[in-house]
Amino acid sequence: MKENSKNSTKTQNTKVTKEETKKVENNTAEKTKTQLSGNYITGIIGLILGGLIATIPWILVYVYGDMMFSVLSVFIAAGEFYGYKLFKGKIFKGLPILIIVMAIIIMALTTLAIIPSFLIMREGGIVSMAAIESLYQNEEFLSAILKDTTIAIVFTIIGASVITANIKKQIAIGNTEDIDISNSKETEKMKKEAIAKIKPIFEKFNALGKDHGILKDELNAEVEDEDLKSALNMLKSFKIVKKSGGRFYFDEQAENKQLKAKNPKKTNIITLVTGVVLVAIMVGVVLLNQMGILNKKVVSDDNISFEVNGKWIEYPSYYTKEWNYFRYINNVQPATDEEIDDSNYSAWPAYLSIGYSEIDTEQASSIQDIQTSIKEYTNGLDTPPSSYEDEITKTKNGYDVLKIKLKFEQEPNQVEFLNYILYQGELASIDAHSVNMKDESELEKTVDMITQSFKWKE
Repeated sequence: MKENSKNSTKTQNTKVTKEETKKVENNTAEKTKTQLSGNYITGIIGLILGGLIATIPWILVYVYGDMMFSVLSVFIAAGEFYGYKLFKGKIFKGLPILIIVMAIIIMALTTLAIIPSFLIMREGGIVSMAAIESLYQNEEFLSAILKDTTIAIVFTIIGASVITANIKKQIAIGNTEDIDISNSKETEKMKKEAIAKIKPIFEKFNALGKDHGILKDELNAEVEDEDLKSALNMLKSFKIVKKSGGRFYFDEQAENKQLKAKNPKKTNIITLVTGVVLVAIMVGVVLLNQMGILNKKVVSDDNISFEVNGKWIEYPSYYTKEWNYFRYINNVQPATDEEIDDSNYSAWPAYLSIGYSEIDTEQASSIQDIQTSIKEYTNGLDTPPSSYEDEITKTKNGYDVLKIKLKFEQEPNQVEFLNYILYQGELASIDAHSVNMKDESELEKTVDMITQSFKWKE
């Protein structure tokens, strides 16, 4: 019986041992599978996609906000890293260098090629190599875009350097499976464990300051175990174990600084709020720009001044007291000059003209006189407008203004806004018109902005 019991116990132990061995083998296989699942090619694809996605805020603010928020370029490296992880990229020592190099390439590509393409589309043009080449032939644009590219690349390198520095630290301590660009909870845990293992060695040699260090040979003799070596390297990477005068010492001030309590929940809230604020700023910039509040130029001479949206492109005028502009709002801009056909109304931009001159006060001494005169002239046209609306009001600067809205339904259809400002014997006119009726709202906003900003100099 005893022999049978002994054999039975032995059999059970053998069974348990086999089960444990199988479990360990399965875990090892699973771990090996996870480690081998990393793929350089898919990782690089994810890195590029992540970097390009991270440029979207930069593009939106630059193109539609007409502002350069260089700080947005620091997110490119973060986008690259998360894209690399998402696509199961294999972690390796050269990853930080790859992230920096690709971040520079992506930023240069975005600023020099993608943004010009969006600028062309914003003005209703067709993106083509000819259109981009034409844009770069403008010396003012070329100078501005090269300057912006240089600044953006500098910020990109700064952002990438901060992120890759953290990656380098984690690779140095052997953390290649759950690597993160932030000071993760797991990293903090590993750091505390490393301190618990290594600090007693330095306490043993009283090496807790520059004046009482430990020689390299003495330290190596204490950390022959691979686990201790890994812990020591980790503390070196976080500047807790330092070297001075050929001796190593444990910096307790650095330890206290590194182990300050962190509140993950608070950090997440701050990150979320920061992200929301950034998105709100970007949306606000775009909306303010669309309203013409941010993207505006001040035009003036010795007598008057006004503000005009910078999207309007100025072209020469034959008169000294007149300014002419054009802009493709809803019509499509031809890719080349050869494609322009005067009979093809879909290729016509909207036009804007601002000017002023003296008037005969005996014939027109008030804004009401101007109103009567314009109405009589309009009714006397061979083809009068199908719709005529006018009103008299005042600008924010206190000038009398006559606002007129005209619509012509004959070919080509046309919408026109005419504002007249009368001041001490001088009459200013703001005229905006287009053959595309979809431009109506934008034209009205443009004329109103110029009218409200118009000012006679005393």
